[in-house]
Amino acid sequence: MVVFGSKATEVATEVIQDKCSNCGTQNSVRMTVFQKYAHVFWIPFFPIGKTGLTQCSHCKQVLEKKEFPVYLRSNYEILKQKGKTPVWTFSGIILFIAFFIFGGIMSKQREEKNLMLIASPQAGDIFEIKIDYKQYTLYKVEKIDGDTVFVLLNDYETNKRRGLKDLKIRRDESFSGESIPILKADLKMMLDDGEIMDIERK
Repeated sequence: MVVFGSKATEVATEVIQDKCSNCGTQNSVRMTVFQKYAHVFWIPFFPIGKTGLTQCSHCKQVLEKKEFPVYLRSNYEILKQKGKTPVWTFSGIILFIAFFIFGGIMSKQREEKNLMLIASPQAGDIFEIKIDYKQYTLYKVEKIDGDTVFVLLNDYETNKRRGLKDLKIRRDESFSGESIPILKADLKMMLDDGEIMDIERK
C-alpha cells in the first residue's frame, strides 16, 4: 500500500503594519506563509504551492488565504516572495533521480562485467538463464575446449528471477550429469539477446 498525501511547512512570517479587520487593534495581525508539499511514505517528494493565514494576537481571529481582504492579499503576495521553497521539499525527486542514475551505473558495470566473462568463460561459471516468460534456470560451465563451452543444465526451473537464488543454494547436486556443448559465439548471442541475464564467477 502506497501512503501519500500533503503537508505544509512555515517559510515566512511577519506582523502586518495595519489594523485587525475584526477588532481594530493596530499591528496585532501576524501573517504566516506555508510551503505545501506532496509526500510519499512521509518522504517529501515535491512542492505543490504556497498558502497562508493570519492571526490577531488580540482577538485571536484566524483568516485563511481565501478569506483575506484586499489589503492582506497584497501583503501576502509580498511575503510569499520572501518565503523561499526549502530544498528538502524536493527530496523525493532527488532520491528518485539518484536511484535512477545509480541503477544505470550498476547496470552498465554488470553489462561490462558479463561481456568480459562471456569472452573468457571458466569452469564453475554460473549463467542465469531466461528460458521463456516467467521461466528461469541456471547453466554451469563444466569445461572449455577451444571455442566450445560445455555447460551443465540445472534440473530445476523457477517462475521468478529471484527464485534463482534458491537454485544456487542447491549447488552441484541440482545440475545434470551430462553436459551440452555451446559455441562461445552462441553464448555471446545469448547474452546480447537477454537469454543470459547475468554471470556469476566464484
